Amino acid sequence: MPVAGTRKLCRVGLAAILVTALCILTLLDSPPARLPDPPTDPPPTPGGEPPGTRSIVAYSWARRLALDYRPTKQCDRNGTRGMALNAYEPPGTKWLETIPGRLFLYSAHLDLRVVGYPSIRVIGVKRGALPPSALFCTIWYREHGETRSLSVEALVSTIWLDEWDGTADSYTGILVNCQLPLDDSISRPSRIYVGPNPCYENASHSLTIRPEYGEEISVERKGRQEFTLCIKGLDFDEDISRKLIAFVELHRILGAKLFYFYVFNVHDNVLKVLRLYERSNVVRWFALDLPGDLPNEKSTRRRFFGEDIWTKRRMELIPYNHCFYENIHRSEFVVPIDIDEAIVPTRRKTWHELLLDERAKLGRSFKDFASYSVRNVYFFPELQNKSRPSVEQHPDYLDTMRTANISPEGDSVKSFVSTRRALTVHNHYALATLNPSTRRAHHLNSNDVLKHHHRACDSRHLDCDLLMEDVRIDESALRYADELRTRMKIALADLDALP
Repeated sequence: MPVAGTRKLCRVGLAAILVTALCILTLLDSPPARLPDPPTDPPPTPGGEPPGTRSIVAYSWARRLALDYRPTKQCDRNGTRGMALNAYEPPGTKWLETIPGRLFLYSAHLDLRVVGYPSIRVIGVKRGALPPSALFCTIWYREHGETRSLSVEALVSTIWLDEWDGTADSYTGILVNCQLPLDDSISRPSRIYVGPNPCYENASHSLTIRPEYGEEISVERKGRQEFTLCIKGLDFDEDISRKLIAFVELHRILGAKLFYFYVFNVHDNVLKVLRLYERSNVVRWFALDLPGDLPNEKSTRRRFFGEDIWTKRRMELIPYNHCFYENIHRSEFVVPIDIDEAIVPTRRKTWHELLLDERAKLGRSFKDFASYSVRNVYFFPELQNKSRPSVEQHPDYLDTMRTANISPEGDSVKSFVSTRRALTVHNHYALATLNPSTRRAHHLNSNDVLKHHHRACDSRHLDCDLLMEDVRIDESALRYADELRTRMKIALADLDALP
């Protein structure tokens, strides 16, 4: 074949490869194929990927990191205005408003998961569209006993999918990436501000970056705990303290080591339970409020959330993602879950054993997923024996009558979310992945595990008559009964001993 013809053929082949790669990347980064109507839960990303794309996607990720990198700029003036840069303030009391009425910051976290690309992730909320011009991160740190600051252009991603819902004025969660210098010259960043101007000077109007990162990294090297539970904003007038004890103790039996609770308004006895477990480092809890002009008075907020389900759902993602980033160097998995739910294996006793089995089934492909999802069944109280004893003797989590219908994959699931492979978290699985080649969700076999949902049937959202036509006896939780009752008895005695 003539040389010119060979060159032409090579050019055509190269063009075909590039077009194929572009199509593959578009497919992998696309949102779910079908979108939910409220209150149905959004489905996972369709599984699978064309053969032979792994190396292309891996290259794409490295290339994307390089293209996304923004060089830092040292700030000439490092005004701190008397702020102690090592002071740590927990999130949840006040939002940091940096663009009036439009940008609100919640918390900041050091992320060292991508080798060679250290960054600070800032969780916040935007109202409507952000300014078309760039946002900037100002980062304060200590070097040789002096306070310095640097500035870098921010990269903003939404903790939501626009296809689900959104208006021009919506409050929506965001994740801001603030890249640190690649030479590891900034090992201990202290505070951060994100706003429209570089080299912001007022460090007193900034977020603190969690101080425990040194400890967390050493934990990473020594081996991390396996499961942390994330529980969205509690808002109950009722005294659910005994139910909360049952929830914590059952999940400790299943394998949870740490619980993150977020609190709007609860009964005083519920606060006593949280403080009881906080003393033994089982629970961390945070007061929670809403940003901007969203209502924070109890009855007004409840009425607002009842009328605006989509804003409620978007705001729920803030504590879930805060919990996730608090644990990226501490835990292998976080589990966003509600207090009327329990993930119960059927063949194994603990989550550790369950996921060991799944690792054996999937082999190397286990690490291709950012979350491992469990399908839902309902244990409606209407189905249970009405003459049950007290909650101490028979917590809801030990009920045995459930609907035969098991939710479809992607509908009402809850997941073990990998802290190594997820970027942002949804109520039900990883929303975005750290590496584009990672798939969002793998569904565990319903014969191996189910999510038990203990709630009254709501005919506005569920076909209660149809669901309760076909029921099953499910005693899988009863194997925990004796240990759960013993643990509850001890915890209740400890609770009564508190002042």
